[in-house]
Amino acid sequence: MTTYYAHVNSHDELTKVDMSLMIEDSYGSTNVQNIEVSETVFKHQKEYMFKNGKIVKNPNYPIEQLKKAKTAKYEENSQKAKEARYSKKFTVTLQEKECEFDTSEETQRDLLTAFDVCSSGITYDGWITNNGVEIDLTLEDILIISATFKEKSSVYGQWNAYKTAIDNASTVEEVERITINYVN
Repeated sequence: MTTYYAHVNSHDELTKVDMSLMIEDSYGSTNVQNIEVSETVFKHQKEYMFKNGKIVKNPNYPIEQLKKAKTAKYEENSQKAKEARYSKKFTVTLQEKECEFDTSEETQRDLLTAFDVCSSGITYDGWITNNGVEIDLTLEDILIISATFKEKSSVYGQWNAYKTAIDNASTVEEVERITINYVN
């Protein structure tokens, strides 16, 4: 009977592995040999594995890769949705003046502050619009701006459609074919 002992000296995913193999035969003599282990396993450690002395595909590898691809695509979807949501401009007519606003987070915060001020019956004085119009806003003006802001900044429908497409993808290739492009 021959017993095999293996010791890995070093390995790198991009190079072959040097391995010392010590063979002990039934007579008690030992012989040490340096061998190279198949590149396939060490270049693709997650994709392949040793099973019963053979190199076989890792059955979990496609699942892991699909999860990784979906996670990256979900992140891309969220990032592009955020960019689309906060980068739009719109114009409303207030007090016979054309006033330009944007859907930035700053405008959203300013609208909340203006709403708080105007809710107590006071006008919000000195708002400078994106096109340089100075205006004193009433509660009615704030509600008009806020309604338009909500309409223009809404990306949920598109975001959800992309999320559903990602959820339904069953291969990495299907995930990679999903092109995320938010339409204004």
